[in-house]
Amino acid sequence: MKSRRMYFLLISFALASLVLAACAPAAPSNFPTGRFMLPENDFQGIQFNEDGTWYAISYGAHDPSGTYSVKGDLFIEESNNYNCGESPMSFRYAFDGTNLKFELTEESKNDICDARKAAFDGITYVLTE
Repeated sequence: MKSRRMYFLLISFALASLVLAACAPAAPSNFPTGRFMLPENDFQGIQFNEDGTWYAISYGAHDPSGTYSVKGDLFIEESNNYNCGESPMSFRYAFDGTNLKFELTEESKNDICDARKAAFDGITYVLTE
């Protein structure tokens, strides 16, 4: 009888642990948000917003735009409004507190959207705001 009770307590504890783990908030992404500009061109860059939206900045215009997500060191363009290439499309990123550098992944090396590929192929953006 004691072993049955102990077994029940262990199962209850394991289930409670699983429920608590499932309800815990997701680990925050270390992907930065804000305005990032090209270091040699103060008129072109990308704005990344906390709500998972982005828009390109080009001489005051804010188009194209879309949505993104982050998984580990992957920046994933989930959608874009300029109908260029397929989405989602992933790129590796590294951020040092000021500089946000992107690299192509095996997937994005085959991206048919030349403009998007060029915007993330070894490009470093600088946080301005």
